[in-house]
Amino acid sequence: FSFTGKGGEYFKIWIVNIFLSILTLGIYSSWAKVRTRRWFYAHTQVDGQAFMYLAEPKQLLKGHLIAWVAFVTYALSIQFLPLLGGALLMVVVIASPWLMVASLRFNARMSAFRGIRFDFTGSVSEAYKVYLWWPLLLLPTLGLILPYLSFRSTEFALNHTRYGNTSVCFDGDLKSFQKVYLKAFAWLLAPLVLGVAVYMLRETRPVLALVALAVAPIAVYALMLFVGSYLTAHLRNLTYNNTRIGPVNFESRLHAGRLSWLFISNVFLMAITLGLFYPWAR
Repeated sequence: FSFTGKGGEYFKIWIVNIFLSILTLGIYSSWAKVRTRRWFYAHTQVDGQAFMYLAEPKQLLKGHLIAWVAFVTYALSIQFLPLLGGALLMVVVIASPWLMVASLRFNARMSAFRGIRFDFTGSVSEAYKVYLWWPLLLLPTLGLILPYLSFRSTEFALNHTRYGNTSVCFDGDLKSFQKVYLKAFAWLLAPLVLGVAVYMLRETRPVLALVALAVAPIAVYALMLFVGSYLTAHLRNLTYNNTRIGPVNFESRLHAGRLSWLFISNVFLMAITLGLFYPWAR
């Protein structure tokens, strides 16, 4: 795999997209999305061959208009008819698995490589289990079902994807996902340990305790960033390294530390450039 795009090239597309989207009150956003995806697809290559994004802006515009009307209707109903707003929200939640399948199918069929399209064949009935019923168990299980949800959603998305007549196959196992989440959870226990240490020091070494309290928010945010990077990197490695298309295998070697630095440096550079660094960051 190789990516040949340059930040300066994308900046021209990005700035025009923003200007025209504002000028047309958001209507141009469908054209902006297609232009952006086509640019990224065209600069993503495998063995020198680029991917293609085949969707037309009018196809996306229909979906955007429906979403906009639904959002305005919901916002108005919440203000004047709360019961209706609650009912509309429930309808959206119930329809979300169907919307997810429709999105996966559309994005797959609008993507091609070497002139051959991708496809998605997952059923709505199975999507209801993955995206609605099992997530309802997050609170009763205190989040312990999260590795299972991550594994099943990955399995559902990949095992129902096709490249032409060839099916994608995901061979990952639940235990590997559980190990990744267990390590992430262990990292999240660090603030609790820090809090206990500060509490124990507050009488014997009050100055040190005050310094620890001052540093604590920064340390917690840094830890959350690292845990997020850890999950992203290791879950992506786990996913790609257990995925194949026919005889083709994948290998992913993302590193959590390097990914954390990428996030931090991007946010910093976007902040000092008032957002203008966004095309390079992306």
